[in-house]
Amino acid sequence: MHARISDNPTVPVRENWLLLIPLALAGFVLIGGMLVSLTVYTAVMQARFGWNETELGAGPVALLLGMSVANLAVGPAMQRLGVRAIFAGGCLVAAAGWAAAGSVTQLWQFMVAMGLAGFGAGAATIVPGIAVITSAFRKNRGLAIALFIGSCALASSAMPIFTAYLIETVGWRTAFRIVGMAGVLLCPLLVRFLPGTLSIGQHDECIDPGDAARRPRTAALRLPAFWILTAALTVSQLCMNGVLFNIVAFLRKNGLTDSAAVDLYSLTNFMSLPGLLIGGLLSDRVSAHRLLPAIVAVQALGTFALLGIGHQGALGLFATIGFVVFWGGVAGLPSQSASLLLGELVGPQSFASLLGIVFTINGFVGALAPVLTGWLHDVSGSYVLPFGLFAACLLAAALACRLGSMSQPNSMHA
Repeated sequence: MHARISDNPTVPVRENWLLLIPLALAGFVLIGGMLVSLTVYTAVMQARFGWNETELGAGPVALLLGMSVANLAVGPAMQRLGVRAIFAGGCLVAAAGWAAAGSVTQLWQFMVAMGLAGFGAGAATIVPGIAVITSAFRKNRGLAIALFIGSCALASSAMPIFTAYLIETVGWRTAFRIVGMAGVLLCPLLVRFLPGTLSIGQHDECIDPGDAARRPRTAALRLPAFWILTAALTVSQLCMNGVLFNIVAFLRKNGLTDSAAVDLYSLTNFMSLPGLLIGGLLSDRVSAHRLLPAIVAVQALGTFALLGIGHQGALGLFATIGFVVFWGGVAGLPSQSASLLLGELVGPQSFASLLGIVFTINGFVGALAPVLTGWLHDVSGSYVLPFGLFAACLLAAALACRLGSMSQPNSMHA
């Protein structure tokens, strides 16, 4: 027997698009100004402190590990402490870590500061943001998540350029402190405009105790599709981070000036915005289990295109275009598609905590990417080995998605 939520007159059904504004502001400061812009800082700090490529990846690893720890805790914490407290607290911790990075003199100090910043950013961006949107939207959920991640993509294209300008104008230490202060100023806005709690299940059209809407967390953890989803997103994140945190250094080593490398990096990040809008519209019409393998395959193609950048003539030109269009175009889509796919596997009661588990696993593994990329570079003497390996792993993940249980819609709800 189905009990329709719409029969309850006390449950609102209007989707609140204004929620995207504070979430987007958090994405601009914490994702664009911190996570994605870190590669601009480290390129300057490497020259200042004489770090090799492996040491260069230590800061990003600490940042990503901090985010992973926060992802694991944020779901239960939002239900206990409320949405506003988690977002505001995360912003304050991220701001403290980022500002502290402006005073470091040793690598271990930088790692501690980045760990704090990562924990705060994880508590106030992607996982809690997707959980808030999922609880507030039903019919346009895919588009809303795409717009949210798209705002992070827009920040990812604009903030590295702004960061480079700040570093050139006031120095990298002061730039760290300015962005940290922006995180502090963001807190009152989040407290004012975000909801106090998650509205569990208020937009689900029907509730059936036998379907995924009521599937407990332990039952979802036994589904093969859940682990295929987790593995695919983990491989995607590992390969994404391997490029993301080394791309400016890679472009500089392939003949681009500092400003040209940052501009190309920003343009690539900007391409994820139209990609997310297209992906969001598609995801509300096509099941995520069909989209995710295609997205990962396109990411593989864009990663492979990196190997041609720096070559003369048409090869270098087409490789650069391929990287910008393919890698940049799908950069934000794996998280969006995987979140929707998780929603097909589990219901609203356990969505936030399970989303945290998925992002924690791929976050911990993905955190190895900067150091792994640097080590493979130091061993082989170039970026051909790590980027070629990443492209191969992405193709294998796409094939596993296509052939695995996620390619069978009925198995998702068994």
